[in-house]
Amino acid sequence: MTDDNKIYFKDWNPESRMTEPTGEVVSIYAVARSITPLNFAKLFDNYLNLGGKGANDGRLVGLHLRNTHRTLQRLAVCFALGLIMGLSEQEHTDARNETAVETAKKIAQLIKDGELPTGMYL
Repeated sequence: MTDDNKIYFKDWNPESRMTEPTGEVVSIYAVARSITPLNFAKLFDNYLNLGGKGANDGRLVGLHLRNTHRTLQRLAVCFALGLIMGLSEQEHTDARNETAVETAKKIAQLIKDGELPTGMYL
């Protein structure tokens, strides 16, 4: 198993005031095989929250996915569009997410109206 297929756990050490390795290592495949959509949503929520990830990090993930199987690239786009469509179904917003939800609603409407090419797999 190569290092890019492993997750090396880290945790906050209050004594050193730093995030440090715990010594625990897990296979990314084992996590992917075991995770549920709710687990993934919570994992993704935490990932975004730790460091305020945004479009740049999403772009980096997309750049890494350029080297994966073409079918998985299609699934990644379908997954991302499905995520956007799920967020578009939100009714209540505030200043922090209003524009994001409006954008998601517009993308969902484009898909519903057939104005955004999604192929036969969405």
